Parts: sequence; C-alpha cells; structure tokens
Amino acid sequence: MSSFRRILYSRILLAFSLAALMLLLGVSLSTQSVSANHPVLVEGNCDSPVPGTTLVQFGTCGDYDGDGRIGTAEDTDGADRIFGTLRAALGPGTGAAAGTGANFNGTITIVRSGRFAESLFIGDQGIVPGEGSAAAGHVTIEAAPGVVANINAVLQGDAAGNFDRQNTYGIRISYLANNRRVVLRNLLISNFDVGVLITNDSRVTMDNCRFENNLNFGIRVRDTSRLAVFDSKVYATGFRLGSGTASTPSFGHGIYFENSAAGEVAHSHGTGNFGAALANAGSGLVTYYELFVGDNRQGPILGAVRNNTP
Repeated sequence: MSSFRRILYSRILLAFSLAALMLLLGVSLSTQSVSANHPVLVEGNCDSPVPGTTLVQFGTCGDYDGDGRIGTAEDTDGADRIFGTLRAALGPGTGAAAGTGANFNGTITIVRSGRFAESLFIGDQGIVPGEGSAAAGHVTIEAAPGVVANINAVLQGDAAGNFDRQNTYGIRISYLANNRRVVLRNLLISNFDVGVLITNDSRVTMDNCRFENNLNFGIRVRDTSRLAVFDSKVYATGFRLGSGTASTPSFGHGIYFENSAAGEVAHSHGTGNFGAALANAGSGLVTYYELFVGDNRQGPILGAVRNNTP
C-alpha cells in the first residue's frame, strides 16, 4: 500500500471511529438543540421594541428557529411544530400549521426564555365555552432546563388584556374523568386571580413551579380533583398591585383545597401569603412533607396532615 493510501485510509478510519464514539456517548451530530426532539416546541417572547411585537431581528427576542417571527406570527408560519404562544401549541394548529399542534394530547416544551401573557384551559370540551377538546388526553407543559417561562397576567401597554387576565386564572385544568394526567414543570405563574385552578375530576402533578403575586389563590383545587406538588414555591399570594383591578384578596391562600379534593405537597415553600401557605377547607385528605413556611398572615398550614414518610 502506498504512503498516500495509508494516510487516506487512516483518516477515514479515524473519522468513522470518532463518529461511532459520539453516537455511543449520545452526542448529536446536528447543531440543532436536542430539545427539538419534543413533540411541540414554543419559543420565548419579549416586549421589545414594543408590546405585541411579532417580527424581530433573526434569532433575537426568543426567536428559537431564527426566522425572525415570535408570538402569533410564529403560530401559523408553517408545519414546523414550533409555536409562539402556548394557546396555539396546545390546540390542533391553524393556517399553515394546521394539524401540527399538541391537540390537547402531548408535551409542550418552552425552549427559549420569555413572557407569555396568556390564560390557558386544559381539559374536556363543554366546560368552558369555546375551550378544550372532545378528545383531550394527557398534557405536559414544561420549560426546558435553564429556560425561564413566565406566564404572566400583566403585559405593559396592554391595559384591556391585563384587566381580563388579572381577573381570571393563569391555567385551568378540568377533566370530567380521572383517566387523564396533566404535568406542569418549571413554570413561573404570576399576577392572576388564581394561578392554577383545578376542577372536576382532574389529576395534576406540579414539579418545580413558582407562583408569585396571584390575588386569591396560587393554586386552587376543587371538586374531586387530585394534586401532587413537588419542589415548588408559592409566594406573596394576596399582595398583587395593579391599576384598574381589585388588589384586596378575599382569600389570599398559597395552596387551597376544597370540597373532596385531595393531594400532597412535598419539598416546597410557602412564604409571605396573605392567607395560609397551605389550607384544606374540604373533606379530602391533604398531606405535606418538608413544607417550608414563613410570614403567612393566617397561619402556615390549615387543615392538612403532616406525612412523616418521605
């Protein structure tokens, strides 16, 4: 074998060896973020240069796919399974993106930090007019690691929208049967009347979520629903300030169970709430483990039972 052929052969062998090693170690050969493997992706949003901006310089302001579109402009630009709002990603998709949304049955991953001035309904059709799906299934909404996903009732410069959002829920989850599961992970939910409202016979898990400055409840659980909360924080419920909206709470509880709703709260924080950090006003069993509380005006924990089993 000539010297040239030996060099060429060794270089080819080295290239194949490196490729095999990268595959063995799980290293992607693509420059695309690994989060693109999730079924539906949502870009971040920003308020710059003005509120409601949907066209930006390529790759800026939460523009994940680098096409210069964010928010509603990203929702219908093509069948790329990348959306600009949570509502659009949760639904079936419209326009050029028709049929590519989660359709109330899948995982929605927020892949760039940003603000989402939205109120979401997850659940069965007919509970809230015009919302939900007759075939609603399992839903996960999560922010990718390192991403700050702020679902916020307040958007500077949107007075009418702010009024409506601050007097409703950030996310409502409502299923009539208990054979569906909803997971919320790595979300920040702020400035609503109720951060998350869970009704009927829903089954919900929250993992590493934060609730701040919601007016009456950070989390409200009703009817026969079940909720598990892990590694989450509920701060300053009942101390929201905002022009044009009521800012005096009727309740101001961090996490509140009623009717026969039940659940557990573990490895979490409840601090600075107008009411209690955790309150159970119903007949269901509510337990807690390693719940850190402080400066809650109506007491740290009401009606819940300590679970000594980790």
